Amino acid sequence: MSYIPTTHDIVLCHGLMGFGSVGPLDYFKGVADDLKRLGCTVFVPEVSMVDDIKTRAGQLHTQINSYLSHRYGSAKDRSVHLICHSMGGLDARRLVHKDPKPEYNVLSITTVSTPHRGSPISAWSESLNFFAKITAAPLLAIVHQCAPALKDLRPENMKVFNRTYPDVAGIKYFSVAAKFDPWRTHVYRLSHAFISDFSKDPMNRDAFGPNDGMVSVSSAKWGEFLDFVRQDTSHFGVLGWELMPGGLGGANSDFDAKRLYRQLVDNVARKVEGKAE
Repeated sequence: MSYIPTTHDIVLCHGLMGFGSVGPLDYFKGVADDLKRLGCTVFVPEVSMVDDIKTRAGQLHTQINSYLSHRYGSAKDRSVHLICHSMGGLDARRLVHKDPKPEYNVLSITTVSTPHRGSPISAWSESLNFFAKITAAPLLAIVHQCAPALKDLRPENMKVFNRTYPDVAGIKYFSVAAKFDPWRTHVYRLSHAFISDFSKDPMNRDAFGPNDGMVSVSSAKWGEFLDFVRQDTSHFGVLGWELMPGGLGGANSDFDAKRLYRQLVDNVARKVEGKAE
């Protein structure tokens, strides 16, 4: 299959504990370079790893505005597509409600494994007994650094967020979800089991069910749902990390993340920009 590049800039927005690049490591593993080879212009901002949505959204706006001004002389009337992993999708949804409105135009927001209806990962960490905490220590080390962000991501708080920041007219919203069954020693095994259990929080069922170890499929659906992730993979697997930095298991398959992001770009090129082969 041939993929169509976008005319307008692609912005790859990272999630919780994310980064643009650290040395040779890219958060979106090899994706930006792959999209550039396709013919896209790509920008990868870097916002706070652990702050709340409002703070991260403000940083995201500042960096996009600066990037466009530097590249084109002005951000005014420039247009971008935001492709976001995890919490990055919430940053993007908050960004387009900025007052005053940004000078640039956001044409589309595509989210990958974003917890639109929250993630119970914080409640999971609080539920663990002593021995489970030892087993889940690598993931808990990340969770405990992210208190401001995780407070925002609680299902009850995301209900308020969704009422306060509804979809903006004129912007196209797309989403992708992932799910997998972790092996016994996988870093996501305990969190996956917790999120799979609807009985943990009957009032917030959309945050539970089949999941990628961090975010349920139901929570990840927003706007037009795209069925592009058909191969089992985890929350970090959708970024191309079969192994997460530090050697922790990221995916239980050889999932082709670059192909996923080519599909996402092709989708907005066709549906938003009206391109055809």
